[in-house]
Amino acid sequence: MAKRVCTEPGCPAVIDAGTRGGRCATHRRHREAERGTRQARGYDAAHVRLRASYQRRMNDGERFTCWRCGGPIDPGHWTLGHCDDDRSVHHGPECPPCDYATAGRTGCPHPSHN
Repeated sequence: MAKRVCTEPGCPAVIDAGTRGGRCATHRRHREAERGTRQARGYDAAHVRLRASYQRRMNDGERFTCWRCGGPIDPGHWTLGHCDDDRSVHHGPECPPCDYATAGRTGCPHPSHN
C-alpha cells in the first residue's frame, strides 16, 4: 500500500495513503477532540429519535427527496440534514453529497428561511 506523511503541519509520521482525514492516529484523536462531542455538534437524543422516525417511514415504503437538491433519498444511505444557520433545526433527509458539501457555508437555502 502507498504511504504518505500526516497532513498535520510539522508531523513526520508516515501513514497509509487514503487514511481517513489524512492524519496519523495521534492527530486524528486530537482533531476529533477539537470537534466536540456528537451532542455538541447537534446529534443529540432528539436528532437520533427524528432520524429513527424517518428511517421507519422509509422502511415502510414512504419515499423522500433531498431537501437541498430534490434528488431521491436512498433509504440505506442518507443523513438527517441540519439547518446551515442553526444546527438545532432539522430540515429533513439529505443525500450525503449535499450534506457533506455544507461545511463552512453560511445562509441556509431551506424554503422556510425565505
